[in-house]
Amino acid sequence: MEDETNKDGSNNVSAGSEDFGNVPVIQAEDPGKLELDKEGYFIIVPNPEKMMIMAKHYSYDKELLRLIEGRDAKSIYRTIIKYGWASTLNHAAYLGQELVRAEIAMRTGFDYIQG
Repeated sequence: MEDETNKDGSNNVSAGSEDFGNVPVIQAEDPGKLELDKEGYFIIVPNPEKMMIMAKHYSYDKELLRLIEGRDAKSIYRTIIKYGWASTLNHAAYLGQELVRAEIAMRTGFDYIQG
């Protein structure tokens, strides 16, 4: 069976062995180069001794704007989103991913290097 790609990038081929009928299957794409968030950037620092994660929010002038501290990734990224400190979906998704990685590293004793 050949893949037939629709104008929206979807196709009607089932994913894996599960049959989804006529539901479009969208092929994920590499996002390419991401644009910088106008609200600034974050440095994520897990602290295993205190079981806390700190997100340091900086402007592009390297001015520390605020520190967000919490015991888990979800509370930190929800706070960041609530106050609009991540203004793009790409940045919010990236922060969520990195905060979860930091939380896992903190809880398991592994080193965390922000990616």
